Amino acid sequence: MKNRILLAASILALVLSSACTKKDDKNIKANSGDLKDLPAWVLDPAVPNGVAGVGIASPSKGGIKFQIPKAELDAKANIAATIQSEISRVTKDSMRSANVNGADDVEEFFAQATKEVVKNLPLSGVKRINIFKSEDGTLYVHMLLSNEDYSKFLADSQKSFSAQLAKSNMARENIDKTQEASKELFSELEKERGNKAETKEKTAQ
Repeated sequence: MKNRILLAASILALVLSSACTKKDDKNIKANSGDLKDLPAWVLDPAVPNGVAGVGIASPSKGGIKFQIPKAELDAKANIAATIQSEISRVTKDSMRSANVNGADDVEEFFAQATKEVVKNLPLSGVKRINIFKSEDGTLYVHMLLSNEDYSKFLADSQKSFSAQLAKSNMARENIDKTQEASKELFSELEKERGNKAETKEKTAQ
């Protein structure tokens, strides 16, 4: 009797295991299919005419009118993160080039100033250029900060940088070096954005 019970339990376990495996396989196939169904811009949001990002909102009982603000906020945050990453990297290069990366007061100034730059990013100028809703109800939005708005933002930021620098308590030598580094910083950011635009255009051709 015990043997029969054990045999029945073993068969049941095998059946359940097989069912779970098949279910997992179906999920894997469904997930891989989802990626194929997504627009190209979801996986590669970069565009030649500005800084772009994708925002995602999970399915909502409130419908698309609740999803759009969430997805747009997510996209704006991703655009800001992209710009912050560019600024941080180029800032380090500019400081190294101007030989001020070893001065604590200069590094502190740049750290605070770059935070202010990103905080003043004109996300109100970010526009939605694509929208897609998947079969499972997930909403994707593609948003763009145009090169024109980005260039204006950089020009305004450079003025703000200079104004903050004039009020700083740094030594005159470090102020001069920092001024030189900041000019190189904004020039490099503008140039890099232009290079990315050219690369994207060539890739699209």
